[in-house]
Amino acid sequence: MRAHIRDLPRFSDLVDGVEMTEEVVAKLATVAIMQAHHVASAIREVVVPLLPPVKRTFAEGIARRIERGPIFEESLLRDIETFESILAQQIAAGTHSFWHGDENHVRGGYVSVYREDDACELAEVVAELALLADMILATLSAAHAVRQAGALIDS
Repeated sequence: MRAHIRDLPRFSDLVDGVEMTEEVVAKLATVAIMQAHHVASAIREVVVPLLPPVKRTFAEGIARRIERGPIFEESLLRDIETFESILAQQIAAGTHSFWHGDENHVRGGYVSVYREDDACELAEVVAELALLADMILATLSAAHAVRQAGALIDS
Protein backbone atom coordinates (compact mmCIF):
# COMPACT_ATOMS: atom_id res chain seq x y z
CA MET A 1 0.00 0.00 0.00
CA ARG A 2 1.16 3.52 -0.56
CA ALA A 3 3.09 5.08 2.30
CA HIS A 4 1.27 8.41 2.25
CA ILE A 5 -2.26 9.68 1.96
CA ARG A 6 -2.98 11.18 -1.44
CA ASP A 7 -5.35 13.98 -2.22
CA LEU A 8 -7.22 12.49 -5.13
CA PRO A 9 -9.18 14.72 -7.50
CA ARG A 10 -12.78 13.88 -8.21
CA PHE A 11 -12.86 11.76 -11.34
CA SER A 12 -15.56 13.97 -12.84
CA ASP A 13 -13.01 16.83 -12.76
CA LEU A 14 -10.57 14.70 -14.75
CA VAL A 15 -13.03 14.06 -17.59
CA ASP A 16 -14.50 17.55 -17.65
CA GLY A 17 -14.43 18.96 -21.17
CA VAL A 18 -13.73 15.58 -22.82
CA GLU A 19 -15.90 14.70 -25.80
CA MET A 20 -17.80 11.54 -24.87
CA THR A 21 -17.45 8.94 -27.61
CA GLU A 22 -17.61 5.19 -27.49
CA GLU A 23 -13.80 5.10 -27.48
CA VAL A 24 -13.66 7.42 -24.46
CA VAL A 25 -16.24 5.30 -22.65
CA ALA A 26 -14.14 2.21 -23.36
CA LYS A 27 -11.04 3.97 -21.99
CA LEU A 28 -12.96 5.06 -18.88
CA ALA A 29 -14.09 1.47 -18.38
CA THR A 30 -10.53 0.20 -18.76
CA VAL A 31 -9.20 2.62 -16.14
CA ALA A 32 -12.09 1.77 -13.80
CA ILE A 33 -11.39 -1.96 -14.12
CA MET A 34 -7.71 -1.37 -13.35
CA GLN A 35 -8.67 0.69 -10.28
CA ALA A 36 -11.12 -2.04 -9.25
CA HIS A 37 -8.36 -4.65 -9.17
CA HIS A 38 -6.18 -2.33 -7.11
CA VAL A 39 -9.06 -1.68 -4.66
CA ALA A 40 -9.91 -5.38 -4.34
CA SER A 41 -6.35 -6.23 -3.35
CA ALA A 42 -6.24 -3.28 -0.93
CA ILE A 43 -9.43 -4.52 0.71
CA ARG A 44 -8.00 -8.01 1.14
CA GLU A 45 -4.52 -6.93 2.25
CA VAL A 46 -5.31 -3.85 4.38
CA VAL A 47 -8.96 -3.58 5.32
CA VAL A 48 -9.97 -7.15 6.16
CA PRO A 49 -7.19 -7.66 8.74
CA LEU A 50 -7.99 -4.31 10.40
CA LEU A 51 -11.75 -4.79 10.68
CA PRO A 52 -13.47 -6.55 13.56
CA PRO A 53 -14.45 -10.13 12.58
CA VAL A 54 -18.15 -9.20 12.39
CA LYS A 55 -17.54 -6.63 9.64
CA ARG A 56 -15.09 -8.68 7.57
CA THR A 57 -17.76 -10.57 5.67
CA PHE A 58 -19.11 -7.44 3.99
CA ALA A 59 -15.56 -6.32 3.08
CA GLU A 60 -14.70 -9.71 1.59
CA GLY A 61 -18.01 -9.71 -0.30
CA ILE A 62 -17.19 -6.32 -1.84
CA ALA A 63 -13.73 -7.56 -2.87
CA ARG A 64 -15.24 -10.71 -4.44
CA ARG A 65 -17.84 -8.70 -6.38
CA ILE A 66 -15.17 -6.37 -7.68
CA GLU A 67 -12.89 -9.26 -8.73
CA ARG A 68 -15.62 -11.26 -10.43
CA GLY A 69 -17.23 -8.30 -12.18
CA PRO A 70 -19.14 -6.81 -13.79
CA ILE A 71 -18.38 -3.66 -11.84
CA PHE A 72 -20.59 -1.31 -13.82
CA GLU A 73 -23.74 -1.78 -11.79
CA GLU A 74 -25.68 0.71 -9.67
CA SER A 75 -25.95 -1.85 -6.86
CA LEU A 76 -22.16 -2.20 -6.59
CA LEU A 77 -21.84 1.58 -6.56
CA ARG A 78 -24.29 1.78 -3.62
CA ASP A 79 -22.43 -1.00 -1.78
CA ILE A 80 -19.11 0.79 -2.25
CA GLU A 81 -20.62 3.98 -0.80
CA THR A 82 -22.00 2.02 2.16
CA PHE A 83 -18.60 0.38 2.66
CA GLU A 84 -16.94 3.81 2.60
CA SER A 85 -19.22 4.97 5.42
CA ILE A 86 -18.41 1.86 7.47
CA LEU A 87 -14.70 2.53 7.03
CA ALA A 88 -15.21 6.21 7.85
CA GLN A 89 -16.58 5.14 11.24
CA GLN A 90 -13.46 3.02 11.84
CA ILE A 91 -11.26 5.96 10.81
CA ALA A 92 -13.14 8.32 13.12
CA ALA A 93 -12.62 5.89 16.01
CA GLY A 94 -8.87 6.00 15.36
CA THR A 95 -8.67 9.77 14.98
CA HIS A 96 -8.11 11.91 18.05
CA SER A 97 -8.00 15.67 18.37
CA PHE A 98 -6.44 17.43 21.32
CA TRP A 99 -5.37 20.88 22.44
CA HIS A 100 -1.69 21.55 22.07
CA GLY A 101 -0.75 24.42 24.37
CA ASP A 102 1.86 26.83 23.03
CA GLU A 103 2.67 30.06 24.83
CA ASN A 104 4.14 31.55 21.63
CA HIS A 105 0.94 30.95 19.63
CA VAL A 106 -1.56 33.82 19.28
CA ARG A 107 -4.36 31.83 20.87
CA GLY A 108 -2.17 30.13 23.42
CA GLY A 109 -2.14 26.90 21.45
CA TYR A 110 -3.89 25.03 18.68
CA VAL A 111 -5.91 21.92 18.01
CA SER A 112 -3.87 18.95 16.80
CA VAL A 113 -5.16 15.80 15.21
CA TYR A 114 -3.56 12.43 15.74
CA ARG A 115 -4.55 9.50 13.54
CA GLU A 116 -3.54 6.00 14.57
CA ASP A 117 -1.61 3.92 12.02
CA ASP A 118 -4.60 1.65 11.32
CA ALA A 119 -6.83 4.65 10.68
CA CYS A 120 -4.23 6.09 8.28
CA GLU A 121 -4.15 2.86 6.29
CA LEU A 122 -7.95 2.73 6.16
CA ALA A 123 -8.06 6.37 5.03
CA GLU A 124 -5.83 5.52 2.07
CA VAL A 125 -8.15 2.70 1.05
CA VAL A 126 -11.20 4.97 1.43
CA ALA A 127 -9.56 7.45 -0.95
CA GLU A 128 -9.04 4.65 -3.47
CA LEU A 129 -12.63 3.46 -2.98
CA ALA A 130 -13.91 6.97 -3.59
CA LEU A 131 -11.90 7.15 -6.79
CA LEU A 132 -13.31 3.79 -7.91
CA ALA A 133 -16.86 4.96 -7.17
CA ASP A 134 -16.22 8.11 -9.21
CA MET A 135 -14.84 6.05 -12.08
CA ILE A 136 -17.81 3.70 -12.09
CA LEU A 137 -20.23 6.61 -11.98
CA ALA A 138 -18.36 8.46 -14.75
CA THR A 139 -18.33 5.36 -16.96
CA LEU A 140 -22.02 4.63 -16.38
CA SER A 141 -22.91 8.26 -17.01
CA ALA A 142 -20.78 8.51 -20.14
CA ALA A 143 -22.23 5.30 -21.59
CA HIS A 144 -25.74 6.49 -20.80
CA ALA A 145 -25.03 9.88 -22.39
CA VAL A 146 -23.65 8.29 -25.56
CA ARG A 147 -26.74 6.04 -25.85
CA GLN A 148 -29.13 8.94 -25.19
CA ALA A 149 -27.35 11.25 -27.64
CA GLY A 150 -27.45 8.52 -30.30
CA ALA A 151 -31.16 8.02 -29.72
CA LEU A 152 -31.79 11.77 -29.99
CA ILE A 153 -29.84 12.00 -33.23
CA ASP A 154 -31.64 8.98 -34.73
CA SER A 155 -35.11 10.33 -33.92
